[in-house]
Amino acid sequence: MIHLVGIGGVGMSAIARVLHGRGIAVSGCDRIDGPVLAELRALGIPCDAPHDPAHLSGATQIVVSTAIDPSEPELVAARSAGIDVRHRSHALATILADHDARVVVTGAHGKTTTSAMLASALVDLDLDPTFMVGGVVRQLGTNARSGGGRICIAEGDESDRSVARLPATIAVVLNVDHDHLDHYSSVAEVVELLASWTATLPGAGTLILGDGVDLPSAAIVARFGVGPGVGLRALDVVETADGVQFRPSRGPALVQLAVGGVHNAGNACAAALALEALGVPLARAFDALSRFIGAGRRFEVIGERDGVRVIDDYAHHPVELAATVRTARAAAAGRVVVYFQPHMPWRTRAFAGEFAVALAGADVSVLAETYVARGQPEPDASAEQIVTMLREEGCDARWAPTYEAGVAVLLELLRPGDLLVCAGAGPVDQVARAVVGG
Repeated sequence: MIHLVGIGGVGMSAIARVLHGRGIAVSGCDRIDGPVLAELRALGIPCDAPHDPAHLSGATQIVVSTAIDPSEPELVAARSAGIDVRHRSHALATILADHDARVVVTGAHGKTTTSAMLASALVDLDLDPTFMVGGVVRQLGTNARSGGGRICIAEGDESDRSVARLPATIAVVLNVDHDHLDHYSSVAEVVELLASWTATLPGAGTLILGDGVDLPSAAIVARFGVGPGVGLRALDVVETADGVQFRPSRGPALVQLAVGGVHNAGNACAAALALEALGVPLARAFDALSRFIGAGRRFEVIGERDGVRVIDDYAHHPVELAATVRTARAAAAGRVVVYFQPHMPWRTRAFAGEFAVALAGADVSVLAETYVARGQPEPDASAEQIVTMLREEGCDARWAPTYEAGVAVLLELLRPGDLLVCAGAGPVDQVARAVVGG
């Protein structure tokens, strides 16, 4: 039996679903119980909380994510017992290796949405893919599935360098940016890692690159982007009430996506090139992509209350936050109100000024205290400094350090016609749901 420590994480739960779908005995545990563990139990996967060495009974292999501390007693006990302990990227690589066509999507921004686009399109095209995505594919109702076809789609994580272990035949590198400062000291280090990975692509494979990304490979190189340039382009992009519309430089005359954001026009071009590399004509590829309705926590509509539409979004880097604010502005009938929680102290320290610039595009910003997923809070990494920066520029910014305070502030300031975006990589969706539910 394979036991997954941290099974409630989106990447780990995806692996569990696929292994279980293949008839492999799987169990798992996590720090706290929750909806994901309940869903896995409903599938027949035993799940426990919290972590406990007693869960190791019957396990022949342990799969662990980067989020789990090496000193976790369950891991220590597994190593002492001589049980094989593997990083989740090993399990991901093993699943990929069982497929003829292996598509891995990575990049600083957009990889979950683009992976979800591919999964939904391939299901729509009856190609029965295996897929493992870092968010729920909304129209499929899951983040992973074990398919019966020859194609596997996986989201590759550059944040902990594990993407370099994944055996792709089609690699999509959407973009490169300076993030994950706990693993990289510069963008050059990210490029170096990705270059070591793309150099392993087979000559008959395909490397799909976004604008500004240059990586070595013996594979066929295809490029994409928004606006005039090299490769498949999203031209004349217009954000509409129904999503985003553009004219591709090849393929159909016009594409209307059901998801908003100029950046998603680029993501769709990347997905279309991957589908083309899999043998799908561009016209059919874009047709299938036009029915994509989004990935979980990516500008996801949670609901409405008293004329206020409430959105949950995973944006946690300044580039992502700025794109989310722009998308909100295009979709809003009235004010754009953003509730934002920075993710991890090092990100607040490095990007506080850039977060303030991104939030300046909102009518009102409400800041929560920095979310600490690992380690301890750090005094010089408080999100309150972003509030100060915004106020110095004359922006309406409010400080609500806790989720409870955030809900109270939002319920007081929101008015009919507003669009509220709750953004961050932590559980800010709780605030969005609390606002909707009252």
